[in-house]
Amino acid sequence: MNNIKKTGCLLIHGFGGRVEEVAPLACHLNKEGYDVVCPELRGHTGNRQDLKGIKYQDWISSAEKGLQGLLSKCDHVYLIGFSMGGLIALNLASKYKVAGVVTLNSPIYYWDIKRIVLNIIEDIKKRKLENIRHYLRSSSSFPLSALLNFRMLLSKTKPQIKKVQCPVFVVQALEDDTVRKSSAQYIYKSAASNRKLIKYYEQSGHLILWSKAAAGVIQDVRSFLEE
Repeated sequence: MNNIKKTGCLLIHGFGGRVEEVAPLACHLNKEGYDVVCPELRGHTGNRQDLKGIKYQDWISSAEKGLQGLLSKCDHVYLIGFSMGGLIALNLASKYKVAGVVTLNSPIYYWDIKRIVLNIIEDIKKRKLENIRHYLRSSSSFPLSALLNFRMLLSKTKPQIKKVQCPVFVVQALEDDTVRKSSAQYIYKSAASNRKLIKYYEQSGHLILWSKAAAGVIQDVRSFLEE
């Protein structure tokens, strides 16, 4: 790959998460010579109560600072966002000239009820409570203001997607219980890009970069960056 040192990648983690969510991909791209930046979104300290009082604009600003830094020193910059990070990436791509955008399990429509029911049934069969505990924690441990700001970010992002003209690669796990796979189709169809790709992966839940599908996703993302 020519001038690989002059190509930057901004990797954006998801709502309530940490940079570890995108670490496998970040490490791979760093080893391949890309200039990689993984900003910590404001309020995402590991303590979910620290999200209280934080606005969705703060999350965008956290990523935007990282993007501006890369744009100042790289010839080409790609935005790669996991879950809510994909919404932020699409927002930034509608405002800045970037080389491309990758969204990983990014929500337009969330909570796949069918998949949740199947996971709960599986818990009952195995006499385990792993999924049930996860759903209870997810629904009760975030400050209400943070949940409302996530909803506002989603509603503000949807009309911005049609302004995205750079190449777009939409990644979606088929067993994702957090994001409905119809979200991927919405992003794919809405983007104004001349070059658009969409791919679905088996053997993965929401944390796709930590799943059995991770190696395939990482290879496909790298191929997208190199084309």
